[in-house]
Amino acid sequence: MIRRDYFMTFDSWAPIYISKLPNLLWALIVLLIGWIIAKAVGKAVEKILRKTSWDEKLFGGGRQPADAGTPGTDKPTGKRPDTNELIGKIVYYILLVFVFILFFHLLNLGSVASPFLGMFGTMLGFIPAILKAALILLFAFIIASLLRMLVVKGGQKANVSGLMQKMNVSDSDNDSRKFLQTAGNIVFYLVMLLFIPGVLAALNIHGVSGAFGGMLENMLAFIPKLLAAALILLIGWIVAKIIRELVTGLLKTVGTEKFAYRLGLQKVLGDTSLSSIIGTIVFVLIMIPIVISALDKLEIRAITDPAVQMLNDVMTMIPNIIIAILLIAASIWLGKWVRQIIAGLLQRVGFDSLTRNMAIGGWKPGTGGMLMSELVGYIAQVLVVFLLTIQALNLVKLGFLVTMLTAITAYLPHVLAAVIILALSLIVANIVEKVLSNILTGPSFKIITSVAKYAIIVLAVFMALDQLGVAASIVNSAFILILGGLALAFGLSFGLGGKEFAKNYLAKLDKTIEETEVDMSKKPNSSGNQAIDPNANNMNQYPGEGTKIDPPPQAPEGNLWDKGNPSQNGPDM
Repeated sequence: MIRRDYFMTFDSWAPIYISKLPNLLWALIVLLIGWIIAKAVGKAVEKILRKTSWDEKLFGGGRQPADAGTPGTDKPTGKRPDTNELIGKIVYYILLVFVFILFFHLLNLGSVASPFLGMFGTMLGFIPAILKAALILLFAFIIASLLRMLVVKGGQKANVSGLMQKMNVSDSDNDSRKFLQTAGNIVFYLVMLLFIPGVLAALNIHGVSGAFGGMLENMLAFIPKLLAAALILLIGWIVAKIIRELVTGLLKTVGTEKFAYRLGLQKVLGDTSLSSIIGTIVFVLIMIPIVISALDKLEIRAITDPAVQMLNDVMTMIPNIIIAILLIAASIWLGKWVRQIIAGLLQRVGFDSLTRNMAIGGWKPGTGGMLMSELVGYIAQVLVVFLLTIQALNLVKLGFLVTMLTAITAYLPHVLAAVIILALSLIVANIVEKVLSNILTGPSFKIITSVAKYAIIVLAVFMALDQLGVAASIVNSAFILILGGLALAFGLSFGLGGKEFAKNYLAKLDKTIEETEVDMSKKPNSSGNQAIDPNANNMNQYPGEGTKIDPPPQAPEGNLWDKGNPSQNGPDM
């Protein structure tokens, strides 16, 4: 029973589907043929556009040879999308939508075809706007291309490359051609930008076109200001460069390089000439007001006002800077002059001989080393330059450096006092050592001379440290503790367990002192000079070191050399 109902149902709906089969086949054939046609038309449009190379002319190249990209193709290998392929696919999908509309209508599927039909109608209604925008773009492209060609060809005809090479803007003809090509491209894209609001308005994209149009108006209003500022800079740069060359040549003619050599500036300047430096300074001084004027033309207050204020401050400081430079140059010359005067004066008064004889340093005249007088002269030169440099820094309002250098200057007298104390202590210590060495005899007289010498030096070191203010409390305490410690140790040695040791040590010291006597044969003669032993090989040879000095043959009554008067003699040696 069920089987019979099934066949009755099949017999009822089978003729309906069989009657629809021709429409289905026809719709499939139309779909297939339409797809083929849409594909062919899309490829044809792509090839036609590719042969015209319109995208390269509009967007500036980007195409590579066939062997540089995909084999057998001439598609771009860069990241920029292929415009020709994009337009071909758009045409393909538009035709494919139309084919699907026919396909669904042949199948009597109006409900399915209605959305596609509405979309296709919208696209067809949009085609006039697209054509209008395309015509505007084409017109803009033609005008922009003509202007670009005019800029490039006009620049070549006007020999702009030669002018640029004369002005040192470019180094070769290739650079000049690149510059002209860049200028032409700038003009091309500026013209294309002018037509963008019209294209957007033709496409009924008013929200974007209004904002873009306002931006373009502001940019067009700014272009004249930019051109005026660029023209001011160009003319000012040319004038400043000409003046720089004139100033440099004039200074070379009047002998500026010889003057710089006399001042010793060649060590500071190196290979750069003084005339070229002054010419560059003049160039900068001319360019500063020109840059200020150019920035005023731009009228960008947020940027130009701080820049103009800074340049005005620089212009205000320029006189002080020039005076400071002249002051430093004068300090170098004055310091050199002071050094020569002081060194010559010290040499004339015998300062070098004094320091050499007193064993200060290792400088010896005529050996190629620096003399002490020359060292003092160099120190004086440095002080002169240092003091005038402080004044120069004060002129340019560098307060931090002025404060720091002023503090150093205030400390210099203490340093000078410490140096003088040490120098005098060395002189006095050497004098005392030589005097004691010449008048004392005995096996241990060197100990006494050394103690006297180094006691003077140690005392001077403490005095110098006190002048320098180096841990004054510690230095004073250390000096007092040393003296107090010696006195306390000396006192305790007599009252405590070291009594016997102190007694023995003092006995030895007393014996040493008794064995040391004054040699009257080495006392100065009436002329103030030291008596010279004819048997001695060196006038500075100490007694007891290979030279024996006999006492006078006849000593007057009461003389220390009178051996017959024990009451006036020292202990028996």
